[in-house]
Amino acid sequence: MARSDSMLWFILGFAQLIVANQAGGGILEFLELMLNITGGSSLVVGIYVLLYVAKHSEELADVYSKFEKSELTRDENGSLTIRNGDSPVKKGVGIGISAAITVFAGIVWLATL
Repeated sequence: MARSDSMLWFILGFAQLIVANQAGGGILEFLELMLNITGGSSLVVGIYVLLYVAKHSEELADVYSKFEKSELTRDENGSLTIRNGDSPVKKGVGIGISAAITVFAGIVWLATL
C-alpha cells in the first residue's frame, strides 16, 4: 500500500499544479501561487515516500501488519492461522492504476504549462 500511497501524493500534487495553471488573474493569483507551492511540495513528499519505502521495504514488510486484508482460517489440526489475503495481482493492479493516473496527470500538467 505504501507504494500506491506515494502515487497518491503524486496525483494530488499534479492536480494542484493543473488547477494552478488554469487559474486566472486578480484574486486568483494568490490561489495560483499557493497551489503551485503546495502542489510542488506534494510531489516532493511523493518522491520521499517512494524512496523511503524502496530503501526500507524489507523492514516494513515485517513490521507492517495487514490485519484488514488478513484471513483467519483453521488448518487440519484445528488451530487458527492468520493468512495474508492480499494477492500479488491485487497489489499489481492497485499500483498499476495509480501509476497510470500519475503519468496521465503529469502529461496533462505539462500540456497546460
